[in-house]
Amino acid sequence: MKIDLKKLIVGKITYPSWTTNSTYPLKYEENNSCIFIYYITKTNKRILREFPKEIFFTPHLIYVFGFLKGEGSTALGKSNYRRLTITNTDDVILKITLNELEKSGLFKTKNIINKSIHISHHTKDDEEVLKYWSKKLNLPIEKFKCFELKAGRNPYGVCHIYISDVLLRRVVDIIHEEIFLNQSFLND
Repeated sequence: MKIDLKKLIVGKITYPSWTTNSTYPLKYEENNSCIFIYYITKTNKRILREFPKEIFFTPHLIYVFGFLKGEGSTALGKSNYRRLTITNTDDVILKITLNELEKSGLFKTKNIINKSIHISHHTKDDEEVLKYWSKKLNLPIEKFKCFELKAGRNPYGVCHIYISDVLLRRVVDIIHEEIFLNQSFLND
């Protein structure tokens, strides 16, 4: 099963800008093995990101999209739509999610910026929690940051992976629409 991203974005627009409330048509340019999805702002700034031409859906990737729909960011208020959020206490689920997004070509784990993985509601000390999540997710400790919310019951807390990428968030949401609303590709 596969989805052609070019066909999927035709006629789609960006989420409203949180500063101007403007929306922009999504466009693409083809390259040999990828497409560049982009939009052009009112000031003629081109916001561009590389994606694979096609997304091949394995059972694991379909699971990940279901998980993202249930446990990921669905809010569109303020600047929430500007990032893809992955939240859970189970390191195995988080690892599978990151691995499948990487295998699909949608996201490279190495692009997670420092301090963008937030840990909250932990009962153990911050240093131990950071080492735990760094080891479990096989990511440098610099990517993590603990917050003072310590009312949790889980010793290692809740892990929130924030991927600040407005185009990734929009493409993931468009794929969700295709999978869960239209389901047309499931019949291929």
